[in-house]
Amino acid sequence: MGFYPSNLALYHQAFRHSSTNVSEFKQSNERLEFLGDAVLGMVVAEYLFKLYPKENEGFLTQIRSRIVNGQNLQMLSKKFGFDALLTSKLTQKDRINSSAYGDAFEAFIGALYLDKGFDVTKKFILNKIIKLHLDMNTVLQNNTDYKSQLQILMQKQKTTFEYKLLNEYKTEKGKLYHVQLIIDHVPIVEFEHSSKKVAEQKVAQLALEQLSKE
Repeated sequence: MGFYPSNLALYHQAFRHSSTNVSEFKQSNERLEFLGDAVLGMVVAEYLFKLYPKENEGFLTQIRSRIVNGQNLQMLSKKFGFDALLTSKLTQKDRINSSAYGDAFEAFIGALYLDKGFDVTKKFILNKIIKLHLDMNTVLQNNTDYKSQLQILMQKQKTTFEYKLLNEYKTEKGKLYHVQLIIDHVPIVEFEHSSKKVAEQKVAQLALEQLSKE
């Protein structure tokens, strides 16, 4: 990583999935994931803001979403070897199909931020992630971020929409999120997944496919 950790316990927590036996003293990585997601999004937003000074907010939002989407985070997690560090009760298949690796990557960013502060975390994201592992030309060409596509379409049509969490419950393999997409106050599609982000992406994809047929 290019540095020595000061608080090793934070990094142990970053790689502790919610399916493990967590307690008051051994928390899962969900809180660190929340923090890391915000820090990563902020650093990437500033990077794109400076890289594309003439582009509008919609373009910047879409490109940021492509960079920090689940697929990219899963890939980065494996490149850094984080998949080997993850502690969970998930099967290998479950790990691959869920967002566990990507969540651990965000949790690591959260741990780094708490351990070393914003400046070190920002340098790590820029130098170790963006400059080494992201090809901006590929990012610009590939658009698998269905949430951004749907948002742009809804803005063009001046239509309201929201992602509603219908249910959230625990299983032996972790949490499940039941997400519904509502357009103009009308429920359109639903999907359930162990990752809330994946569920939202999927309902957006299904909605786009449905709208394209109308």
